[in-house]
Amino acid sequence: MKKSSLILLCFVSLLLCGYDAALARSGGWENMVKIYGWYAGIDGTARFPDASGGNIEVEASDVIDNLEFAMMAQYEGGIDRWRMIVDVVYLDVGSSGDVDTRAGLANVDLGIISWLVNAGVGYDFVQSDKAVAGLVGGVRYLSLDIDVDATLQSGLRLTNPSRSESITDGFVGFKGQVMFNDHWFLPYYADIGTGGSDYSYQLFAGIGYKFGWGNIELGYRHIYFELDDGKVMDSLQVSGPLLGVGFRF
Repeated sequence: MKKSSLILLCFVSLLLCGYDAALARSGGWENMVKIYGWYAGIDGTARFPDASGGNIEVEASDVIDNLEFAMMAQYEGGIDRWRMIVDVVYLDVGSSGDVDTRAGLANVDLGIISWLVNAGVGYDFVQSDKAVAGLVGGVRYLSLDIDVDATLQSGLRLTNPSRSESITDGFVGFKGQVMFNDHWFLPYYADIGTGGSDYSYQLFAGIGYKFGWGNIELGYRHIYFELDDGKVMDSLQVSGPLLGVGFRF
């Protein structure tokens, strides 16, 4: 295991120990479940073996304009300054287009199904009427299932394989919000990780409005993975605007 991954895992273990201690001291508990609609674009280079024993490379953005289906949900439980966060993203994309390959122009059908799960613990080092800011650490899991069917204009099929990959990273980051008044606020989030990937990161910023029962948020989210040469993709990025509603209980 990479040295950086060991450091991240040790950091997360320390956070978990502190979280358990805080839970034992207090009986209060707050929950928030958020569900988002995400209008996102996808990019990254997928590699597949062709019939001659070589490889073809397909840029996802050359074939797929926008996600066919994206589901995103988040749970956050809190006690005092401690937070437990679980974030789940499901992507199902597929389309076809003409792509230049080393054998000539080919029609490519590309399909990508992916699960992204982030689970971690956070600690708010700032809590006031004007702002909340905290440190987060945890584990990120990515699974990729990719299908491709590439055929030359002559009718010759270059490739028709399916490939799967799973990657686990540790991550650290910041999470918080800036309050304008009792209702309007600016949420933000940023993290960076490594382990199964060379590195990965996420960024989010938006604007939200608080009700008695929960929140409504409008924002922009960007996810990026830089992967090893031997992986099914050399990189993956998904980004776009989102609209979500959160329920407090």
